[in-house]
Amino acid sequence: LSGWRCDRGSPGLSNLNRLYPLCALAMAAHQVDRLANTGLVPYDELEVLIQSTLNLNPSTPLDVYGNDIDNLRPGSLLLREMLGRGGNRKYPETIRYFISLMQVERQLDKQPKLLEKLRGHLEVAMSQAEELGPTNESVIETLNTAYQETISTLKFRIMVTGNHGRHLQQGNNPAKVRALLLSGIRAAMLYKQLGGGRLSLLFQRSRIFKDLESIQL
Repeated sequence: LSGWRCDRGSPGLSNLNRLYPLCALAMAAHQVDRLANTGLVPYDELEVLIQSTLNLNPSTPLDVYGNDIDNLRPGSLLLREMLGRGGNRKYPETIRYFISLMQVERQLDKQPKLLEKLRGHLEVAMSQAEELGPTNESVIETLNTAYQETISTLKFRIMVTGNHGRHLQQGNNPAKVRALLLSGIRAAMLYKQLGGGRLSLLFQRSRIFKDLESIQL
C-alpha cells in the first residue's frame, strides 16, 4: 500500500521514528479490548488512530499521527506497562491483539491485490472524512467494509473477545472495532517499514524504554 509508506530518514533517526507506530499499535490494541468490554473508547484516541489510517501521503512518521507527539503519549505509557514486569498478566488481551495485528500485517503485505483493494476503500473514506470528519459513522462504516473485504479474507483472523451481548454487538461498535484493528495494522506496517521487529520487543525492552525517554514520550 504505497500511500502508507513514508521516508525512513537516517538509520539512527529511523530507530526512534519506529517508536511512533509502536505506540499507536499499543493504543489500537488496547482500545479494541476496551471497546469490546466496556463499549467505550476515548474520542481523542479514536480520532488520532482513524486519521492515521486515512493519511495516505505522510511526509514523516510523526506526520501519520498529526505531527504531535502528545497524541501518542497514551501508547507510550501503555507500552511501558505491557513490556514491564507483570504486563502479560495486566494486559493479556491487549498483548494478544498487539501480536495478532503484527501477524496480520505480515500476511497482508504479501497480497498486493488486496493492498490495492484496501487503498481504494481508504481513498473513499478519506474523501468522506474531509467532508464529515474522521470519526463520522459513514467513515467508520467504510473502514468496516474495507476490513471485511480485505483483512477478513486472510488466513489468519483476529478473534475479538468481550461482552458480545452488552457491548461488542451494540450499535456501530463492531464497525469501530474493525476500524481500530485497521489502524493497528497500519501502525504495524509502518513499524516494520522503519526496521522494527517482534524480537526487539522481547530482547531489547530496556532499549525501547530508553529511546522513549530520549524523545520525551
